[in-house]
Amino acid sequence: MTSGYLSDETIIDLFFERSEEAIESAMDKYGVLLRSLAWNVLGNREDVEECLNDTYLAVWNSIPPERPKYLKAYVCKIARNNALDRVREKNRAKRGSGQTNLLLDELSECVASEADTLRLLENAEMAEVISEYLRGQTEQRRTIFIQRYFYASGLRDIAEEHDMTEGAVKSLMHRMRAELKEEFIKKGYDHE
Repeated sequence: MTSGYLSDETIIDLFFERSEEAIESAMDKYGVLLRSLAWNVLGNREDVEECLNDTYLAVWNSIPPERPKYLKAYVCKIARNNALDRVREKNRAKRGSGQTNLLLDELSECVASEADTLRLLENAEMAEVISEYLRGQTEQRRTIFIQRYFYASGLRDIAEEHDMTEGAVKSLMHRMRAELKEEFIKKGYDHE
C-alpha cells in the first residue's frame, strides 16, 4: 500500500470513534481488493455492489465491539462471506454464478459432497486442517491456494502473477487437493 493510506490501526480507531471517515478510509485502502473478491465469486455488477454495501455496513456494525488484529483479512472475510451468502440465495432457485460452483466442485474432491463442502467450509475443524496443511507448504504454494480458494482468483490471473502456465497452476491445484484430501482422511473425514 502506498503511504497515502491511513494505517489499519488508525482506521480501526476511526471506527471506534464512529467517524464516517472510517468507512471512506477502508474503501480507499481495500475497495479494489474487495470488489475483485466479490466479482470472482459473484460475476455480476449489481450483486457485487450490493455485496460491497453489505460488507461496509457489516464492518461498521461490528467495529466496535470487535477490534480486528488484521483489518485486511477481517474485511475480506466479511466480503467473501457476504458474496457466498448471496450465491447460496441464488442457488435456492437455480445453480449459481461466478466461479463459486467450480471452486466448490474442485474442493469436493477432498470431502464427501458439495453440501458437505458448504457445511464444512464454515466448520472450525476443517479450517484448522486446511491451516495446518498450508503451514507445511512453501510460501508460493500457500499463496496460490489462498488466491484460488479464498479470493476465488482465476487460473489465468494466478498463472500470470506467479509466472506460470495455466496448466501448471491447474496441475498444482490438483496435487494440493489430493494432498489435502489425504489430510482430511487422516483426521477422520471420509471422502465417500
